[in-house]
Amino acid sequence: MIILHIYAMMFDELHRDLEKKARFNAATGKYAVEGEENMMKKLALWLCAAMTAAALSACGGSAPETTAAQTEAAAAGQEGSQEAGKEETKKAETEADAAADTKEAEEGKEEAKEPAADNPFNGKTVKVGCSATFVPFESIEMAADGSKTYVGMNIDIIKAVVEKNGGTVEFMDMPFKSLMAAIQAGQIDFCSGGMSPNEERRQTLDFSEIFFYPRNAIVYRTGDSYPDLDSLKGKKIAYVFGTNYQQVAEGVEGAETVGIQGSPACIEEVKSKRADACIIDGAGATEFLKQNEGLEMSLLDKTEDCFAIGFPKESPYYEAFNNTLKEMMENGELDEIIASHLSEQFIL
Repeated sequence: MIILHIYAMMFDELHRDLEKKARFNAATGKYAVEGEENMMKKLALWLCAAMTAAALSACGGSAPETTAAQTEAAAAGQEGSQEAGKEETKKAETEADAAADTKEAEEGKEEAKEPAADNPFNGKTVKVGCSATFVPFESIEMAADGSKTYVGMNIDIIKAVVEKNGGTVEFMDMPFKSLMAAIQAGQIDFCSGGMSPNEERRQTLDFSEIFFYPRNAIVYRTGDSYPDLDSLKGKKIAYVFGTNYQQVAEGVEGAETVGIQGSPACIEEVKSKRADACIIDGAGATEFLKQNEGLEMSLLDKTEDCFAIGFPKESPYYEAFNNTLKEMMENGELDEIIASHLSEQFIL
């Protein structure tokens, strides 16, 4: 706007000068301007002045803004570089700390993997008796090629303890009632079987720390209702030979009891109506009901019944096994194994 105003003033003044100095020349029949050459020089000077003003105006308007923008951008760039540098440093420190922690953990694992030379398990394979009809604690999975794998909560616990001490496990399946006899005969080194350390058994065996308290259940046909032990009075009850379930069943007033080999057989007794109900482990009952229609269950409260590992008296494996088991109870490893097999209602 300033430039246009200057141009207008210049041409207005030039026009007044031309009017004042223009004279008609009769010889040529044209108007002539006095001092025309001077007038052209003045015009050229005015044009140069106008162009210079325009250039200065343009520079004066944009240069400060550009300089400020550039300064701000440079400052921002420098600040960003500093922040990026701090982030990279922090990231490097974090990675270094993580690497150190990983190294310490790996070193700790390596130390744990190296049991003492005098550890009785070190480099040996121990024979462990179990009753592989005791779902979900001990059972066998058969592969298509006929090979079998021992699975279950008790199986995983025993393997973990033995392997931490540098040994391996060979499981031997047998009826629950045969486990104690197999230990006494030296056929197995110790037994699983979810054995409860009652007074009678303690006379023959040494037991590990108690690691689980089960909940028993009454299983019966749909349409019947046996919510508790008192409701079984006068009924026929199936149980597994040699287990604490036998004591529970025989304690029901007026009940007829029948011993069966294994929990699956007890379930069949109820399904075939050869028994009104059976008493088995609650976690196992839950699994059996998934596979057998027409059955229901009543879960009983926890009692003094419990699980421990049975060893022969003066077993060389007892102390090392028990110490490792206690460590697993303290550091949470045992709870993780139990939780991987059972729902919350069965966990101590």
